[in-house]
Amino acid sequence: MPQLFHVSEEGPFAVMHPRPSPAGTPHEGREWVWAVDGARLPNYLLPRQCPRVCWSSVCVKHDLLRAPAERVIAVEHRWAPELLSAGLTVHRLDPTGFTLLDATAGYWVSEQAAQVIETHRVENCFAALAEHGVEVRLTSSLWPYVDAVVRAEAEFSAIRMRNAVGRG
Repeated sequence: MPQLFHVSEEGPFAVMHPRPSPAGTPHEGREWVWAVDGARLPNYLLPRQCPRVCWSSVCVKHDLLRAPAERVIAVEHRWAPELLSAGLTVHRLDPTGFTLLDATAGYWVSEQAAQVIETHRVENCFAALAEHGVEVRLTSSLWPYVDAVVRAEAEFSAIRMRNAVGRG
């Protein structure tokens, strides 16, 4: 069982309780504690509403996606100030009771309350991502990255894209 984490702009908490899944999702109304595995944790070391495109640059042949870092996260320029003072709490959870929901995204869920093993604060997202060896790309538009990862058939996550600047 991998280490599991929940990142929140609230907390710290000693116990994470199940909450309803968001409206408009395939799991709408299901009450779960959501967690992400350690490999995908960097994808969530950003403010919740921040749109982002995350991918592994390993074996990617598309020029736009190549990087010296193994993991890359693209974020719109306008979010940079918030990344410097995010105020996130990373909760490491007891994995008991969790089941894997999505292997690609690294999502794990539990219908039961989960004990928090430890917490730490993230104020500066750039520093936290650097600790994980992530290359952060600031850009005016995320859409060229979305298009590139889709064309490259790369493993990726496009998170909170409803908050992204339009394709214009």
